[in-house]
Amino acid sequence: MYSYGLKKPFTHGTTDYYSTPATADATETVGLIIYSHSQIMRENSPIENVVIDLSINGGGAATAAIYTVAWFLGTCTINVNNTLTKQQASTSYKADVNCDRKFDENDTVSSKNLYCLISPNSFSCGNLLPSIFKNAGNVTLIGKPSGGGACTIQYITTADGNIFRISSANRLSSLYNGSYYNVDRGVEPDFHLSKIESFYNRESLTDYINNLH
Repeated sequence: MYSYGLKKPFTHGTTDYYSTPATADATETVGLIIYSHSQIMRENSPIENVVIDLSINGGGAATAAIYTVAWFLGTCTINVNNTLTKQQASTSYKADVNCDRKFDENDTVSSKNLYCLISPNSFSCGNLLPSIFKNAGNVTLIGKPSGGGACTIQYITTADGNIFRISSANRLSSLYNGSYYNVDRGVEPDFHLSKIESFYNRESLTDYINNLH
């Protein structure tokens, strides 16, 4: 089993991974994914299960979250509903995870058994991912219901130069039969973990996941 932890918020750095290969020392989301992908999908890899840990992920950079979904599923589709104008939009993304300058099946771990750990601390983008995974149907959610958070962040500047952030009118949503439904209430896991320690005992968690097959 390969466990990929995104316990801190999603981050997007400035490193050019086409010229500087990602290593295990990468500290931002994209670099961590590129390195993890190289280990999971290496020749003769014994890895069958891939787990992404969002149990204490409070959100962060949407671009990095999109990259993560594209890696897991092959394509990431973001659905946004503007609560003021009532405008709606869906945009799909792919990611060149293996850095070969192509967008293809070699950029995703979708051929593996996929799992995602969630909890009430999975908020904003940490809530968006499990909602997308839930709709996709090929990622098993484990843990406790995610914490919600659907509106993107908007930056505002006052006349005297003070800068602050508020929730914007753009609400992240799920798309069902042509209708947009916000994900603010969070996502129910497919399998519940009742004890907090169960999230972080790797041996116990591995046995639990293996017994789900």
